[in-house]
Amino acid sequence: MPQARWLRARYGTFVRRDGRCIFEWVMRGLWRLAAFALLLPVCTSAEPVAPLTLDQALDLLRHQNPELLAAALNIRAAHGDLTSARMLPNPTLSNQVTNLPLGRTNPPGLGAGETVIEQVGVQQELLLWGRRGARVSAAGAREEQAADDRADLERRLVLETRSRFVAVLVTTERLRLARENLDRYRETVRVSRERRKAGDISPAELDKVSLEQRTFEREMADAETDRTEAVAALLPLLGLDAGDVTVVGDLKPPAARTDVDALVDEALARRPDLRALERAVEAADARLRLARAERWPDPTVGLEYTHDQFTVSGDLANSLGTSFSLPLPLFDRNQGQVERAEAEAMVARHELDKARLAIPQEVRRAVNTYVLASEQTRRYETTYLSQAKDALRSTEASYREGAVSLLEFLEAERAYIQTQRDHLKALLDAHVAAFGVASAAALDPPP
Repeated sequence: MPQARWLRARYGTFVRRDGRCIFEWVMRGLWRLAAFALLLPVCTSAEPVAPLTLDQALDLLRHQNPELLAAALNIRAAHGDLTSARMLPNPTLSNQVTNLPLGRTNPPGLGAGETVIEQVGVQQELLLWGRRGARVSAAGAREEQAADDRADLERRLVLETRSRFVAVLVTTERLRLARENLDRYRETVRVSRERRKAGDISPAELDKVSLEQRTFEREMADAETDRTEAVAALLPLLGLDAGDVTVVGDLKPPAARTDVDALVDEALARRPDLRALERAVEAADARLRLARAERWPDPTVGLEYTHDQFTVSGDLANSLGTSFSLPLPLFDRNQGQVERAEAEAMVARHELDKARLAIPQEVRRAVNTYVLASEQTRRYETTYLSQAKDALRSTEASYREGAVSLLEFLEAERAYIQTQRDHLKALLDAHVAAFGVASAAALDPPP
């Protein structure tokens, strides 16, 4: 289903792309109620795709992300290997026609119909004990590993999507604040012009006030650039090709657990990447068993039926025979594959040990990052923001009354803007840190 139609059906939204509007008329026949629908215009522009919530973004991620779709197909491919491993070797049907006469016959005068010998046979390869079971075990473990790999990919992409979604929220808020600050400073410039007309400030001071407006305009341009980059990073994760998106959400950082020991235990029990490595060890062990079992080749047995027209020589007209063949393992006893399988089994175990050591450290680091980020956000919201705002208000009022210099006023403006930016960065860090705790411990994401 096209993305425009899917989004419209699911969320009732507009999608715009490609810098032009395309009206698609979908006509249904009279035998199907003579219904028709006018699809919404689709074009790439700065207009938003939809009011998109985080839950909707995650739903799009799970249904449209190309990486997740490819990972699901990897599971299907691994299941195909498992189906093949369960199959028995096919029997071989053979047919031979021999004893066709060339030149004189013995006795003389015999035709081809009196000398020909026809044989029909069936051969079947017999799998030695343990070989088929090892193949099935290895293929089954690879299928489970593919499923765990997909689950781990979704875990990581959910973290990335949440982080990028919040980045769009933060940059949108920064752009709003930049516009407010620019509008407020334009009012300051207007008041300064009135003061210049009244003779309260000099022309040079008015020029300085007017030139400082460039700083606010540059701040708004930077905020627009950051938001554009945040949107461009989010939309491909959701499988969307659009110019912009309107996101809806709360910038209040979510709460996260900080009980490290319990989180470590849950991570070791629930992390899909750890389960995938455990399945990799099982698959490597099964391949080693298979390599060792293949040191002895499989025998082949057969049954043959012979119809002999050369009965004049005393041959039987009809007969049955059996066959048995076994390659002799005198030189190649699968030594190379056994050595390779042993090394791969050891590598898989070392990778598993590495993950079991790294995951607890990842959880501890995520919790520590969250605690620091939460404390930093709290300081901005309880102290720094109010201090910077109060300082700006008092300095601006004093400057308009001529009680402070232009330099002091501009410094207060810059300090306030920087505090706003630092606060938004702290909010983003706190969100990402909270999501990181949930991802590291493979918990359900915080609301």
